[in-house]
Amino acid sequence: MTGFINKLALATSVAVGMTAIGSAPAFAGTLTNPQFGGSAASDYLSYCSNGTSTFAGPTCTQSLSTILSGNSSAPGGNIELAKSSEKAEFDFTKNTTLTGKIGGKDIVISSLTQADWESDMDNNGKSLLSEWLDAAFAANQVTISNNTIKAAVETAFKNNNGRQRFSDPNISYVNQNDTTGEISIGLAGHLNASSILKAAMGSTTMFGVRLANLIPANIRASELVKVIYNNGPAKYLYSFAATASGQVNNLGVGADGISHNGNYEVTLASVPEPSTMLALMAVGGLFATAKRKGVKNA
Repeated sequence: MTGFINKLALATSVAVGMTAIGSAPAFAGTLTNPQFGGSAASDYLSYCSNGTSTFAGPTCTQSLSTILSGNSSAPGGNIELAKSSEKAEFDFTKNTTLTGKIGGKDIVISSLTQADWESDMDNNGKSLLSEWLDAAFAANQVTISNNTIKAAVETAFKNNNGRQRFSDPNISYVNQNDTTGEISIGLAGHLNASSILKAAMGSTTMFGVRLANLIPANIRASELVKVIYNNGPAKYLYSFAATASGQVNNLGVGADGISHNGNYEVTLASVPEPSTMLALMAVGGLFATAKRKGVKNA
């Protein structure tokens, strides 16, 4: 028994050491070699930041790497993917991507298409649109128990270009935690998204209730972003929790004095390194051996 304990201690020590190494990727940090792609690769807009204001146009001369160098405390500038999403000529079948490497692995960050909103990623019979609306209302303490009204909300959102409005994420930063490997993506948005969601309801009325009136005066909701990391499955990320960014879009082309005053951070777990998994499997095997020996000796 003493010999087994010694082997277990050694294996556990090795596993812990490997886990520490695996959880701190050698190339962890920020997005490297960022480039644009997708079927609408040129449909993006760069926003620079001076610390209190974001601005686009000819005065925004910061490099892509500089714009994306922020964090949750100081988001900085951002890159809007699918910038034409709110225009009449927008092609909702195409996407714009931001690609690069983080932690030495490929990452693709994309705007959404109509097909994305209609997809059933969880195979539960619900589209991404339906799941997102349910999550948005639940996160903001809005209860809609009538299925007819819920269906009307979804239809209104489609008819009033709500999907397009939430398909053009503004990427502020892409960082990786050196210890855990977790990837965090900053989404610049409205600290209060109430007016956007109300507009997406239009003037639709159901059972004498104007759907826009279901939207609270203060609501948090980010745009959605599609992420493919290390050639894995696509994931749709969004958030209903925001922090004040300390800045607003009030300079340059298209300044509205409202946008980018909220920072929504979404996260993506890093895949454990193979060495870490092998070490954990070895420890698990030793525990299984110990259990079998215990039963046998009994």
